[in-house]
Amino acid sequence: MTTSRREYILQNIKTTLETITLAHGYNNTITNVQRWSQKGNNLQIIPAIIINSGMEGKQQEPNPQATCKFTVYLDVWTRQDDTDTTPSDQIISGLLLDVEKVLMVDYTRGGYAENTYIMNNVPFVTVEGMPSFGVQIELEITYKHLLTDPAAYV
Repeated sequence: MTTSRREYILQNIKTTLETITLAHGYNNTITNVQRWSQKGNNLQIIPAIIINSGMEGKQQEPNPQATCKFTVYLDVWTRQDDTDTTPSDQIISGLLLDVEKVLMVDYTRGGYAENTYIMNNVPFVTVEGMPSFGVQIELEITYKHLLTDPAAYV
């Protein structure tokens, strides 16, 4: 079975995010990185990042290639203890810093993409007093493949 370049990119994002640890020089350790699942994702271990792919557009270039842009959403979840007096948005800022820093180490996603762009981030809408909160980060990934084979590079 062959694997598409798109799938390799998503696998690379997961592997890359799994390197966010204090030992690697980041502000946080994120031990729960998952791809989105229709059956539900486990948010028992926080902080957590759920990777979800969004819309993909394809532009057919002169044969033999297609240029693709697709959106990837990273839902970054965290929790704050009742005794923690750190402002919640400061915690989100630290997570955003770590995610952006690690993703830009290799913006080619292991050589499968041309670029990775961080487009937006939006805090989750939460109610005061909820135990979990976080931010959604929107990425745009550009890559190319052979027009007749999404697994092959031109």
